[in-house]
Amino acid sequence: MSKPVSAWLKILISGLGIILLSQVTSIYLPIILAVIAAFLLNPLVSFLSKPHSWSGRFILPRSLAVLATFLLAGCLLLLVLTFLFLPFIKEFNRFVVDLPTLGLKIQNISTVIEKHTNSMMHLPENVKGLTEQALSAATTYSVGLLRRIFDSILHFASQIVQLLVVPVLTYYFLKDWQSLKDHFVAVFPANLQNKLRLMIEEMGVVVSGYIRGQILTSIVIGFIVFLGMYLMDVNYPLVLGLLAMLTETIPIIGPIIGSVPAILLAYLVSPALALKVIVFYLIVHQVENHIVLPNIMGHTIELHPVLIIISLLVGGQFFGIIGMMLAVPVMALLRVIIRHLWYFGESR
Repeated sequence: MSKPVSAWLKILISGLGIILLSQVTSIYLPIILAVIAAFLLNPLVSFLSKPHSWSGRFILPRSLAVLATFLLAGCLLLLVLTFLFLPFIKEFNRFVVDLPTLGLKIQNISTVIEKHTNSMMHLPENVKGLTEQALSAATTYSVGLLRRIFDSILHFASQIVQLLVVPVLTYYFLKDWQSLKDHFVAVFPANLQNKLRLMIEEMGVVVSGYIRGQILTSIVIGFIVFLGMYLMDVNYPLVLGLLAMLTETIPIIGPIIGSVPAILLAYLVSPALALKVIVFYLIVHQVENHIVLPNIMGHTIELHPVLIIISLLVGGQFFGIIGMMLAVPVMALLRVIIRHLWYFGESR
């Protein structure tokens, strides 16, 4: 009896520890970023630390493979900072300076719309009223969205000290993942350990596939939007490209959210340009659904759209934009956990 009691006591203590950690919300961001970085870098670390025909008997220790991967990632990051981030900062500063003026222009859009609605005098009053309400709501939402994004970026920058621990956590996740997993599994009774290992392996496959696929998809869509806005001469193409890249991480509704500021900025130039931007985003949406997502994401998540929408609503309600971004992978993990727990009492 002592062994089972000891095992369940460990589980109880671990559960209490998780509950305690759940109250310290400030540590979430560094851990999440470190996990994402570890999943992204792990394939290269595994490649460098495995024996190859061209390397003879020499096998690079995993700790050195992690450091070599960090060095390569650092060089890539330096290139990105030089050729992409510095121009983005310049454009973003201009956007921040112009933001109050843009906000006033967008809020005053209703007066411009009023002039164009004179041609709708023959429409019933209730239809005109609904149209004006919808346009007013869209305008208010767009201004609020721009302000929330700006506030989120400032908040992210204020957490820079905490983010310094991300490389350290990433290093240990990459170097000692197998050891960390074994220590976690050892907490549970011996008859559950093999099933737990299988569950953790499957969770790792789901999360790593989703993270890599989502980041690649976001980069592709962000670049397409930047290129389109630049060629159509819409203001702030880099900012709009980054916004499209960020909102792409929110399934289903993300691309719609990302398109609204671009359409409004185009409308401030001319209604014809706004129409071109709308057509452009519709084409991008079709390319995303029929070419990009099937080839990059494949069947990584395998969640029904209804479950995705429910997870987005729940994540957004409790954790805002970050919750919506993480809702789908969390739901996919819960699906894996529930499926394995269902058979925990059976031998398979």
